[in-house]
Amino acid sequence: MSRSLRRPARAREKSRLRGSSRLVRTILGVAAVALAIAAYLNALDNPFVYDDTDTVLLNRSLVDLSNIRFILLYSLFRPIVNVSYAVDRAIWGYTSFGFHVTNVALHAVAVGLFFGWCTRAFADAYRADPTLQPEWPAFFAAATFAVHPMLTEGAGYISGRSEVLCSIGFLGCLILARRAIRTGALLPAAGAVIAAVFALASKETAIAVPVVLLAYDAWVLSPSESGGGDAQDGWRRRLWRVYVSAFVVLAVGAVIRLRTLVSAGALIGRGPIDNLLTQAIVVWRYIGLLVLPVGQTIMHDARFVTSILDPAALLALAGLAALVAFALRMRARDPLVTVGAVWFLAALAPSSSILPLREGMAEHRVYLASSGFFLAIAALFARLLATRASTRLAASCVLIVCVFLTAQRNRVWSDATTLWAEAAEAAPATWEPHYAYADALREAGQCDRAIAEYRVVLNLRPRHREAVTNMGICLAQSGDAAGAERAFRTALDIDPSWPRGYTNLAALAITRGEHEQARDLYREAIARDAKNVLARMQLARLYESVFHEYGRAAEMCEQVLGIEPATSGAAECADRNRRRAAAGPEGK
Repeated sequence: MSRSLRRPARAREKSRLRGSSRLVRTILGVAAVALAIAAYLNALDNPFVYDDTDTVLLNRSLVDLSNIRFILLYSLFRPIVNVSYAVDRAIWGYTSFGFHVTNVALHAVAVGLFFGWCTRAFADAYRADPTLQPEWPAFFAAATFAVHPMLTEGAGYISGRSEVLCSIGFLGCLILARRAIRTGALLPAAGAVIAAVFALASKETAIAVPVVLLAYDAWVLSPSESGGGDAQDGWRRRLWRVYVSAFVVLAVGAVIRLRTLVSAGALIGRGPIDNLLTQAIVVWRYIGLLVLPVGQTIMHDARFVTSILDPAALLALAGLAALVAFALRMRARDPLVTVGAVWFLAALAPSSSILPLREGMAEHRVYLASSGFFLAIAALFARLLATRASTRLAASCVLIVCVFLTAQRNRVWSDATTLWAEAAEAAPATWEPHYAYADALREAGQCDRAIAEYRVVLNLRPRHREAVTNMGICLAQSGDAAGAERAFRTALDIDPSWPRGYTNLAALAITRGEHEQARDLYREAIARDAKNVLARMQLARLYESVFHEYGRAAEMCEQVLGIEPATSGAAECADRNRRRAAAGPEGK
């Protein structure tokens, strides 16, 4: 056969293979996204828990979708997240189902983007090896990201949405920046900048994006390009023209953000060296949970290091140094292993090395970092995943186990008492999970068990005013009015400016028929807190139903409308009492 006849045949064969590869890629991408959705179907009916109260239920900016400025400025450093909550509230109201639907949908988008990134990354890294098809290692990296139980606190927890939105922007930035580097086109470069801003406006973890992109550019893209020294010079030029500028801008933003965290009391007084050593241990715990997800909980008992000679901390730090050294040695043979390791550590650094946050360890912080971890693991086994069915079968079995464990975690999150009972058992010497467990029991109507947990909290933290106050509420509901009053007065001894102490004492006074005392206590609560809606509404009720001072009742409700316009019953109260006041002393 002549060469002229063989060439079209080869071209047709290559075209057929490319078409087959695209079909496999599409099927596997859809499968990864489908797994992400399937793994969280039993989480859709889960309730609001923990920080959801502040981020959603008590979030005043969500009431009026037309007030864009308030929505954007309410959470100054995470406006994208707050906008998503506002849209959810407008569509679903305050039902947790709709918020969970959005979370799962966003998680599926993140998985799809991660699969798209991985196919490109493996194609770049193994360009010289045409026998290695990137689809299978990319699928297993993305599918593990989709269903791993360590990600339930990011994907299934409404207040964990910042992690998912940040990851979407982060991955979009990587994909677009890669295209910009390869083609030199301005449009994808602009898109990469927009995606990076989106990620940063979702969570500060996105500060890691130029680190990951630089590692990928230097160790994967440049060596895979033809041109030798020219390609190497290319990433070095970008280092000074692009990456250094990005680092400077992000450093300035980080300083500003750090100042806001300090002013808000989000950080604790732990020194940078102690915090680094503490987080060295925590990072290994994260790695352990990613490898073997046993012992998960919403609140971990982190071991805070207080000495630079702590042997466990020094061993953990040495282990991380050895891990980094191993990853760097792998960059010539398997550069994606190195990039994945850099990704994992860089994405954890803002919350797990630099900032001494109150919670030393939280599973949702691993969401974005885990994608780098899964990329590195898939790169280690890329050739086996691409060529051996037995390896793919073993990896599929791991995915099945992960789906089962994720469904189990979703069930734990379906009940606040179960969630916090698990946390209290996991961290018996930490007061926070006991307090949250006690509150969950109180809200579930189990005050006898809640009182016992509040006592545990007070043994660990004797001057916890909220624990004393809430225990008093439980005592009142249990019929122990004298014990409740002692608790409320103890809370005021701890903090005389605590408005809830006065409103709770006022409620007790009403049950005893001491209406004048209740009125004075509500007035005191308002004096302590000028925006106290509860005290005004209760005082309005007293003025209306007991003292028949309808003008004053209307005035209280009008003040409430000026503070919280959406307060239930406030408008009706103001209108009703204005009419009664106008009708004369008898309210007719």
